[in-house]
Amino acid sequence: MEDPSPEQVSPILHALTEIGRANRPLRRLIKRQVLPPLGGEVMRLPEEGKSLRNRLVRLMTSSTGELGPLAAELLFMLCKENVTRLVKYSGYGNAAGLLARRGLLVGNPPRQDNSDSDSETEEYRQLERGVNPVTGRWEDTRPSPLEGLSDQQKEYEALQLVQLMHQLDRQGVIRPSRIGSDGRPAPVEHVLQLCEGVHTPRSESDSD
Repeated sequence: MEDPSPEQVSPILHALTEIGRANRPLRRLIKRQVLPPLGGEVMRLPEEGKSLRNRLVRLMTSSTGELGPLAAELLFMLCKENVTRLVKYSGYGNAAGLLARRGLLVGNPPRQDNSDSDSETEEYRQLERGVNPVTGRWEDTRPSPLEGLSDQQKEYEALQLVQLMHQLDRQGVIRPSRIGSDGRPAPVEHVLQLCEGVHTPRSESDSD
């Protein structure tokens, strides 16, 4: 059996979103089917698998028509438009597009939402501390790549990164941006602008 076409899926996603927004009991019913309590599935990426959640998360980054935004809006509605809950189910990377469109990229990193404890199993609570919020997957603790480097080595690596970003920017491969006051990405003229407003602690050798 062939997968349904975008023309078939789009109106369904839109209808489910509007129904859920208009009717709380139906929203809860849809959520039980699409976003059941999390458990051991956090051992793999949210977009990996055959569940409805997995398929919708895959659609969030789709470049086919309006599928991506529609899938993201459906999941956001089911999470009661709570950024922390959406990130828990989809990972910050997959949710970044919706958050940028809605101007929700600004602010502190999402914190644990204790009011949504019914969406977690005991297995999830045991794994939660190891879940990477960017990928939405449990990951083993890794040593910092900067561990053991001197301040001079760290500065050298930072300059190398800036040069590479500047080269990619000039080639039109990427467009460095920072979050504006409206919570949306704002392109910068030069990658060094990304450092403006960033305060780094001075080492003892820098003091008089």
